[in-house]
Amino acid sequence: VELERRYTKDQILEFYLNSVYFGWGAYGVKAAAQEYFGKSLDELTIAESAAMFVPIRNPRVYDPRRQPENVLQRRNDVIDTMVAHDMITKSQGEAAKKEPLDIKPPSRFAGPADHVVAEVKRQLLHEPEFAFLGATTDERKVAIFGCAADDENCHGGGGLKVYVTINLDWQETANSILESWLPYTDPSTMTKQQVDACIARYNATQTAVPALERLRCAPTGAISTVDSATGAIRVMSSGLPFDVEQFDLALRSERNPGSAFKPFGLVAYLESGGSLNSFWDARSPIEIECPFSCGRDGSNIWTVRGGKKDTGIRLTQATYQSVNVVYAQVSVAVGPAHIIDVARRMGIKKSTIPEVYSIILGGGGATPIEMASAYTNFATNGLWAEPYLIERIEGSDGAVLYQHETQRMQVVDPAIIAAARRPLTKVPTGAGTAPAANIGRPQGGKTGTHQNYTDAWFVGFVPQYATAVWVGYPDFQYPMRDITIKNQYYSRVYGGTIPAPIWAEYMTDILKNVPVENFPPDPPGVNKYFVVPKTDVPLVLGMQADDAEDAVYKAHLQPVMTEVPSVEPAGIVVGQDPSPAGQDGTATQPLTVGEGTKITVEVSSGVPPSAPLVDLTGMDVDQVVAALAQFKEDTGVELSFTTIFVETTEPTLVGTVITTSPIPASTVTFGDTITLFIGKAPPPPPSGDGGGG
Repeated sequence: VELERRYTKDQILEFYLNSVYFGWGAYGVKAAAQEYFGKSLDELTIAESAAMFVPIRNPRVYDPRRQPENVLQRRNDVIDTMVAHDMITKSQGEAAKKEPLDIKPPSRFAGPADHVVAEVKRQLLHEPEFAFLGATTDERKVAIFGCAADDENCHGGGGLKVYVTINLDWQETANSILESWLPYTDPSTMTKQQVDACIARYNATQTAVPALERLRCAPTGAISTVDSATGAIRVMSSGLPFDVEQFDLALRSERNPGSAFKPFGLVAYLESGGSLNSFWDARSPIEIECPFSCGRDGSNIWTVRGGKKDTGIRLTQATYQSVNVVYAQVSVAVGPAHIIDVARRMGIKKSTIPEVYSIILGGGGATPIEMASAYTNFATNGLWAEPYLIERIEGSDGAVLYQHETQRMQVVDPAIIAAARRPLTKVPTGAGTAPAANIGRPQGGKTGTHQNYTDAWFVGFVPQYATAVWVGYPDFQYPMRDITIKNQYYSRVYGGTIPAPIWAEYMTDILKNVPVENFPPDPPGVNKYFVVPKTDVPLVLGMQADDAEDAVYKAHLQPVMTEVPSVEPAGIVVGQDPSPAGQDGTATQPLTVGEGTKITVEVSSGVPPSAPLVDLTGMDVDQVVAALAQFKEDTGVELSFTTIFVETTEPTLVGTVITTSPIPASTVTFGDTITLFIGKAPPPPPSGDGGGG
């Protein structure tokens, strides 16, 4: 009624035809003619004009590309109606009905930023920040679209110019790269075997199977870029065409970030007084006892894999090599509540993050926009600005109605963020997990691969921008195994195999005209986060070897396990170096060393020690006792001895060892008894009177 007061029916029809949705992202007749036929309006044939209007009724049911048979029947009905109303002749109508539909293939992205446009509309109509447009949705619609001409109580409205932060060139680059790596598969082009396999994936993940035209049977992706200095969202590219899926994967899809969440745990650990040169047990797997159910079997034992073989590692290396077992221990050390607090401060504002140990390995959720926003902190030393889309709004008269004002907040201590940045800059190198992300300028980042390869990420940053790349199935979490992407077979998809090269290709393109800059200088206090912490050496004498090894690792030290001969049972620790033990074998006072110090742990082989017998000849008994004591200290072989005195006419041999049994250099074993042959003077000759009386 309101429209009829202001406009004629022809004007209303014109407005309608210029704004109605025809499907596939086409609003208005001009856009529809280009979308379906690649023509201007005056180039359309009768058959094409009739077919183009069919989708208005229901763009999904009457989709010229997916349900051509439905459209063809309705098109012919429209042609018959045109004949009946003398709009065309009967012969023209018959000729038009014989024409094929001849719909042109779809372009992947009808508009470079359709999801962005939808989000801007949503914000203008619903976000409190734009309350100046009206207190209600209806009032905001009036402000945007205008008032009735004869409504004296309505003022202003309409003709707004809304400026957004998106860089359209970069947006189109992101769209194109996603299309080249992860092309959308139209379900209407799939074979029955492919459809059945796709439905099986929905069933395997207990996901409701949608209508055929909404099946999502291949991995897709999303790219988000945020300006580090202002928070402006420069790119928000969702891998599915807007006509196919209005849900924005870049903005709203909460997916498990895998190890890309570890930097939040790292910051929390440094805030707790930790050091990047702390030393951790990196053996895999490890079992961690939780105060709640955390195991796959419902138990309170969390089994973590992804480590090193029989070694420990410093935290800085565990970061750029993404060692899961180390970060699981970090999560226990600082607690999940602290990690969540850091993540919230840094930019993961809305996604669901459960308070469990596994969040440090990506057990919670995050959107690509949130991840990109959070990683801007590593480029700014923790000076964070909230991400935003709408830059400015002008009225029809050019007056500025709204101007975004960036407010930067120091969300983390600058020294901590600068310290955490160092290992992240090694990730896109040959030493890290994402050499494929290297673009030859100052940069950092982190890979993320969720459990069973269901989500893969690379979140990276240069001094000016941070970008998150996510890859996965859009409707469910299904393992990306044995898959071909861009004509290359992948047995498993990791953050470093697909997201990292996508990130590099995209960033290389958009930064080609952006000056190379360095990260801000390290603020005072950074070096204290690289001090090697001190720890007490545990006393492990008498322990079983496995228990001793665990005790040394628990003390953040590196055990060097060696097997030695000993009369002790096999597997018992009989020695360690360094050791806090005193002469009696018990701890006397704490022995403090730097974390990561090697502790030699000697473990009994169960075989008594043996060694070549030392040469004892020429020694007296006291000297023999001292020599055998030294022999025991040097070789571990304890001997006893017996003595046999033998006469000698050589005065220098009296009271000394002439020889031994066994002889010197013979092999003797712990507990053996040797015989010492000691010289003695012969008895004096008998005395008499020479035969006199």
